Amino acid sequence: MNQDLNYYGKQLLRALRFLREQARLTQEEAGQRVHIEYKKLSRMERRQLPTYHELITLLDAYGVPSCDYGPYVALWELARRRPWWRDFQLDDARYVRMEDEAALKYEFQLGHLPTLLQTEDYARATMSGSKQTVKKFTDLRMRQQDRLDTEPFLHVHALIHEPVLRQGIDRTQRDMLISRAEMPHVTIQIVPQRNYLHEGLNGSVVLLSFDDLFEPDAAFTETMLGLQDTQDFAQTAAIRQSLDHLTRLALSPEETLLVFKTPRFGR
Repeated sequence: MNQDLNYYGKQLLRALRFLREQARLTQEEAGQRVHIEYKKLSRMERRQLPTYHELITLLDAYGVPSCDYGPYVALWELARRRPWWRDFQLDDARYVRMEDEAALKYEFQLGHLPTLLQTEDYARATMSGSKQTVKKFTDLRMRQQDRLDTEPFLHVHALIHEPVLRQGIDRTQRDMLISRAEMPHVTIQIVPQRNYLHEGLNGSVVLLSFDDLFEPDAAFTETMLGLQDTQDFAQTAAIRQSLDHLTRLALSPEETLLVFKTPRFGR
């Protein structure tokens, strides 16, 4: 995955490449026209954000009228915007960044509630380390949940393995599950514990999808060895198929909400 550019930066570079090709210019011809070295122009179409001056020069060279610069400049500004997660000084922000940029989060959780459905107390209880570390990552998790309450809303389809609901669910956590399940952009389904093996027992998985059709899905899994991710089409397609299979095994969203509202649940 590209570590230097965010979602908007990658959109902009794809747009610049499309504009060049639409103008029927090779990279070498375009570079000569705007007095940018060929190798640098190549990097700009793959991984390097242009300066504002370079952007305007390229748009002009590709025949874009100045009155139509707006969308490209807006992408450039979003690509340069300081992301909120920088305040948390993460060693690896790949997952947080891509979740923040995604339009849909489709997941199955085997061992705990999905992070966007957790109360602060529940989140804190799932973590280990120093008080400072636990507070940092609890605060991060609470900040991630802003995507559920701020437009454009992140659409979430969460599949929860039934045994997860038997541990650590107090009344406050129960109420949060109910309120989240009643949101129009949140779907929650319980995957019942079965007496046979199924694909979900391989572990938790998250699949992120984006509004930009040219941005491939991203899948994430976490083990004791760390976070692993892929945007390989064959792998993400197989993961989506597995999630769809688990969805068919799960209780309906309506049945799941009734479970959450059961008086004995969350005591």
